[in-house]
Amino acid sequence: MVAPTHIVNEPVIAESPRRFVLYQHHEVDEADLPPTVGRSFQALYARVAEAGVIPVGPPFVIYDIDRSEPGIHWIMDVCVPISAPMSASPQFDYMELPATRVVSLLHIGPYDTLGKAYDAIESYVADKGLNVAGPPREFYLSPPDVAPNEIQTLVERPVI
Repeated sequence: MVAPTHIVNEPVIAESPRRFVLYQHHEVDEADLPPTVGRSFQALYARVAEAGVIPVGPPFVIYDIDRSEPGIHWIMDVCVPISAPMSASPQFDYMELPATRVVSLLHIGPYDTLGKAYDAIESYVADKGLNVAGPPREFYLSPPDVAPNEIQTLVERPVI
């Protein structure tokens, strides 16, 4: 029997720390989303290892939901947080994400049920009269081989 998808906590306001990030930008159709994210993480971690930089914290994706068309076309940055600034190469980009206030929520369950987490965060933002200050981020806390009903994803939405 598969455990139901659930949200572990209610949305909360938190501080997201400053991060140095190596990333790849992608615009893909929904069918290409999982393999693109997987290949991108593999390439990013290889580049980080090659540069001798230490990855810190879980990998994540920033989804430009204001320009994406869920179910059709996705615009995203696949990101690996690193210990220090580094130079990018032609197939990678580097950015520094400043510390920021976020609404966050931990979701446990398959990726295709993350809409519940997004709905809860967006409702919380509206109910508290907050203003969105950037695209959402999905932090992947589970190893790739975990069962779908045990996948842990932290969703953050920058706010002011």
